[in-house]
Amino acid sequence: MNINNKSWEFVSLFLGGIVSFFAVAFLQNFYPSFWGFILLTILLNILCAYFFELIRERVIAAPKDRWRENILVFFVLGAGVVFLFLSLRLLSHYPKLFAGEFFSLAPTLIVAFLGLTMATKAGMVFLFQKQDGSRWRESRFSAWLFQNLPGLLLASTVIIATFALATAFSRPEFILSDNYFDTDPGDWMNRLTADMDQATVMRPVHPLAFLIFRPPVWLLSLVLNGNKFYAALLFNSMLGGVCVFLTWAFFKQRTKNSTYALLMAGLLGLSNSHLILSVFLESYMFSAVALIVFLLLIQQEEKPLAHLVPAGLFSFGITMTNFIQTCILFFITTPRIKTIFKYVLSVLILAVFLAFIQDSLYPSSDPFYRPLSYSQEQDYRFNLFEAQPQSVGGRANALARSMLMFSVVAPQPLILLEETGCSFPCSMVYYFDKDGVYRISSYEGFGKGLVFGWLILLATAGWLFFKNFRVAPKAFALSTALALTMLFNFTLHMNYGDDFMLYSPDWTYALVFFFGISYESFSEKKWAQSMLLIFLLGLMINNLNLFRELLNAVLPFYG
Repeated sequence: MNINNKSWEFVSLFLGGIVSFFAVAFLQNFYPSFWGFILLTILLNILCAYFFELIRERVIAAPKDRWRENILVFFVLGAGVVFLFLSLRLLSHYPKLFAGEFFSLAPTLIVAFLGLTMATKAGMVFLFQKQDGSRWRESRFSAWLFQNLPGLLLASTVIIATFALATAFSRPEFILSDNYFDTDPGDWMNRLTADMDQATVMRPVHPLAFLIFRPPVWLLSLVLNGNKFYAALLFNSMLGGVCVFLTWAFFKQRTKNSTYALLMAGLLGLSNSHLILSVFLESYMFSAVALIVFLLLIQQEEKPLAHLVPAGLFSFGITMTNFIQTCILFFITTPRIKTIFKYVLSVLILAVFLAFIQDSLYPSSDPFYRPLSYSQEQDYRFNLFEAQPQSVGGRANALARSMLMFSVVAPQPLILLEETGCSFPCSMVYYFDKDGVYRISSYEGFGKGLVFGWLILLATAGWLFFKNFRVAPKAFALSTALALTMLFNFTLHMNYGDDFMLYSPDWTYALVFFFGISYESFSEKKWAQSMLLIFLLGLMINNLNLFRELLNAVLPFYG
């Protein structure tokens, strides 16, 4: 693939200018001075120059005889850019909800920005010419960026799109809890950003959440000149991007195929579950990251406890029940009772010690080692033995649909007011009406065809798993473990929880990874890759429509 240097310089200047324009515009909200604008423009243009230089080198280094695979990589990355464009285009139709000026420079600064960009770019071109043998290209960090560029690019588009959506639904003066699929953005914003003595009570099912969540939000707020509100929203969206990148890394390592790895990463990142929980601040994107990290570690040939215990502690500290998932993954893939016992004991001992520290630092923390702390959890319990048979059946139906369908392909959301006692629109995928009947979300039009296609693909993945498992059960132990974690989640949430979309990241990762592993034998097939790409394009259109429905529902309630 031949690239003329002057043509590349023009493309680099144009694309780098666009990226730096929006980055400077965003950061200027937190650094409003003119000198801050100048420094940000120069710094970000330098970073963009180095970034696009790495892209140029990757394109040049790509094997010439694999251009077809490279084209599909560009198509998948292009799908991510399309998703970002469609998200911003959707938001532009709601100026009362989405502050477009938050991401754009004031007209009086545009000429100065262009001048500084041109000057910085000219200086960088000269510098690159003098640095052909420089060490920065050979550094470990540059090598890591070079190798992981596709996954990072796709993750970046998801981060920017979901963060932009988050700013439309959550504002410093107006952030709600329980209205969007039972998510609690208001409560979690308080827990992540409020002073220690003003933090909302942390339930014991999140044993170490204060210690895990607050430090990274504080660190990110330093970049935003101390603004913790947008730091929390941005960090939540970044976690969604981290899940995308880790998924890409997982399948790239297994298949050595960038296109297939990107497709699986896109499937997770564009799933209804991950879009919703990347937009609405909660604890569940933290959970998804912890579980995927553990999954990456458990598939390695060497599984030292020195690596697995911190990952398990991370998962336990965010949500206790997720620790059980790590135990399932560990036991099925490495059935050594003594090792499992050491793992569980080590995590629990460290958790008690850290929970004691958290309880000392944060007065509103309910320690998990005190039985009385769990009294509030009864409010979320569903008693299968006392419920009517139709209620049990309705709950099972809603949960199964949520796990296998709603988590990936967004249905038409139920948007209710007086039916559930909401004064502001409440969106959900099911509700239990006064007649004791479960009202469950459904699909219409394009969504109905898309979910039908998804169920065919998923059923085929299940058939491929059983076919391969019969031949080589040990080789598919990880798929078996993922299926068992889904069964665990089904059993757990038949007895516990409200709107199932709230908990969906706890099983969506397992569903997507199970799906991806099942189709690995087709990872090199262009027809299979093309089919999955077409499905992803349909998925992004369908799932963005859910946010359109939400924006239309809440628009009349904003003054």
